Parts: sequence; C-alpha cells; structure tokens
Amino acid sequence: MHAKKSGLVLAVLLSVLTACSSRNAVPPDKSPVPAPRQETREELTSPAPAKRQQIEDNLAKSDEDAVEENINGFDLGDDESITQKAESLLMTQINTAVDQKEIAQLAEAKSGSPENEIVLLYEKQLPAAITYAVQYEKYNLTYDYFLVTGEEEIPVYENPDPGDKVVCTTMNSEKLALHQKVTGKTLENSDIWYKVSCRHDGNIVSGYIHSSAGITRTFQFDKMLEALQKLQQQVADGKLNHVSNYKNVNGAPPSKGEGATDEHGMRIYQSAPGYLKADTQSDFRYVPDGMLVRILDETEDFYHVHIESFGQELFIPKNYIDPGDALTQLTYAVVIDRSQQNQAAFELSDNEIRMVSYTLATTGLKGPSSFETPLGTYKALEKKDRFHYLKDGSDEIAGYAPFAIRFCGGAYVHGVPAAYEEKDGELIDPGIKEYLHTIGTFPRSHMCVRNFSSHAEFLYNWLKPENGAVIVIE
Repeated sequence: MHAKKSGLVLAVLLSVLTACSSRNAVPPDKSPVPAPRQETREELTSPAPAKRQQIEDNLAKSDEDAVEENINGFDLGDDESITQKAESLLMTQINTAVDQKEIAQLAEAKSGSPENEIVLLYEKQLPAAITYAVQYEKYNLTYDYFLVTGEEEIPVYENPDPGDKVVCTTMNSEKLALHQKVTGKTLENSDIWYKVSCRHDGNIVSGYIHSSAGITRTFQFDKMLEALQKLQQQVADGKLNHVSNYKNVNGAPPSKGEGATDEHGMRIYQSAPGYLKADTQSDFRYVPDGMLVRILDETEDFYHVHIESFGQELFIPKNYIDPGDALTQLTYAVVIDRSQQNQAAFELSDNEIRMVSYTLATTGLKGPSSFETPLGTYKALEKKDRFHYLKDGSDEIAGYAPFAIRFCGGAYVHGVPAAYEEKDGELIDPGIKEYLHTIGTFPRSHMCVRNFSSHAEFLYNWLKPENGAVIVIE
C-alpha cells in the first residue's frame, strides 16, 4: 500500500493527529487467540472492488475530518482469524445465541440437579422505568450471559461433572445464556459451575460449564437508567454545552507532567484545560472534547462550568466552548458499558424511556500507546457514513470504519473496520464487513466503540446528533 499521493491527500493525512488507535500486537490476558476471516452481511451493499487510484481520488475529495489514526488496538487480522474459526464451526453469535424472550420460556433452564447447590440464580429483568421497544434484533442475546475465554473448544455437560455426557461444545468468545451458578465436581481447584444454554443444530440445549472456562457478564440496566435519568434532569434544568477541541482546532491545552494523560486518565490531546480557579496559573485537569458541561457564570476569559461527569466546578477558557451550540432536548442516548463490553440505545421523552436496542460492544484498550474509552457523558457530535484510518506511524490510509457517530475527540461508535487489500499493485476495497467474533469480549480498540456493522448502521440512521448523547459507564 505504498502509493504516491496527491499533495492534497498528503497534506490531509499529515494534519491528522491521534484518534482511536493503538500499536499493540498481541491480545491481553484472557483475550481470544487468533484463528482465520469475516462474515459478510447480505443487507449491506458492498462496493465493487476499486483500484488504488480510484480510492485515492475519493480521498482527495474528502476533507481532513474524514481521516483518523489507526483504530485497531490489535492487528485486525487476529480478530478476523478468530471470526473465521467461529464461522467454520458454525459458532458465531447468530448461529448459537439465545434471546431473552426464548430463555424466559425455557422451563428446563430454571430446573436444577438436587445433589448440587444453587449458589445464585440469574434472572435479570428490565427495570420498570424502561419500556422494551427493541427495533434491532439481528443478534440474539440474553441479559445475563457467560463469556467463554478458554482457548480450545470447551464441552458443556449434562450435569456439573466432567465425567458426564457432553451436550454440546463451545469456543472462545462465545456468549452463552446464563441461568445458575451451582456447585459440582471439583475441577482445577474449583467446584463452581454455571448452567447455560445455547443453540445447537437449531435447537436450544442446556447444560453446565465449569467456571474456569470463562466469566459472567450482564447488562447493567439499573446503572444505565440512573445515568439516563440524571442526564434527563440536567437537560430539564437548562441547556448543556460541551467542550469543543476536535484535533486541537481551538488550541493545544497546556501539558501536565510527562505522560499523555492527567492523573485522572484524561488525555491531553483534543481536550480543554479545566482550571480550579479563573487563573491559568492554578491547577487544572483535562476536560475531553465532547464532554457535556453547564455554564454557571463567566469572566472575561473563562466560563465557570459544572461538569456532572466529574462532579466538579471548573474554569474553562472561552475558546473551548461555543455557548450557542447546546443540548436543549434529549431524545437519543447510547449508553456504553466498558466493564461489561455491551451497550444499549434509548429514545427518551418527558414521561418514557424506551430501549430500542441492546447488544455487544468493544471499547478502547488502556496501554502505553492506546487509551480507554473515557467515562462520562458526551454530546453526540456528528455522524459520518465512514471515516478512513491510517497505518500506525504512517500517513498512508489502511482502511475505513462505516456508520460512525463521533462523541469525543476522534472516538466514535462505529461498525467493523474494513482494511484495504492490495493485489497486483491495486488497492482493493473489500466492502463493508458485518461481523467480528471478538466484539463484546475485551477492549481491543482505542477509545472507539466497535459495533457489528448492522447495529452501527441502525444507530447511524436512528440518532439525530442535535438531540443525542453518548454515556460511558462501568
């Protein structure tokens, strides 16, 4: 992919600074191990293969805001390899998962073996204050689930006993419907097992998997609801503004220490300084681009703001906030849970909160050259049908991400990254890719929130940025 670019494209690329990327080459502990490709989605129309010059001509017509740095925390080939293995074994999310409605009707899942103690029942329900109005249902999922992290295919037994009959096998990164935590035969120094269900040969089967095979996950709807209601009340109390410093357009903030972040983990780049006093000589912390703030007062040079995400009042130089750009009505909200690697989307009105989707997500990885998806409440800043990303340490385009909603600096909620391919000297667009089996496992991105492309497309068409917000919890 070494191409001679036009002066315009080169200038565009050289102007780009850090967005949602990292330079890690190997997965974190408990992250899936590689294995080969991607599932394509019939509903998405993949563009015809394009030659290098065609792609570069398109880039020359795009503005610099359509280009970010590398968005993949690990080599995308690792994720594709894991996905290919899941596809070859018919163990993708669409093949094996069970949805919440199905599991509620599955009497077998509620029963237990009399000789084994039930330690905990998993019976997560949607809070009464949230109306179930789900519109996106491509990938089945239960509210409580078991994430498989073992590297080999793992058996699910008829009873919590490794000597018992195997009812099905599961693989790394699968998400199984979760019913019970029980005691059983001791294996690897633990007698804890989980009763789970999955779809096998078209039928729902239930059995037991040992605790060493993975971890439990859940949708933290109570926390999501609390965050939504808090933001609703803030908006009801008056307009909210936000920090604006995408690609440091309003000036690089002063540096603090030697690292790329402050003591709270907030990045220098694409942030504003929030001073404790209306004085640039006072102590400060970084307030990231997109974060919602309320203007309380102003001096000649500063806005005195309350930042709910920090629970703090600070003074921000006026060039970082546009008082005319405000969130005055909250209709759309996407809540990202970085601890559980899942998310939900909500439509809000004065008297109702409606959940329109709940699904898996992959967030940013904390590392020496990568950043977590930052906690807090953000304005939905803009939508892009796609943006391009660069190779690490290069001004060359590596690929693109489709259906993107930007909410903080260069961080987006977006679909599966598509890497351009090179063949016989030509640059080939592989088309939009739908699925990665690693989505919903562990942080593998850099600040960005990776979705299945069909869900990213759903959000892209559904959300209106002027009335929208993105909330990151854990």
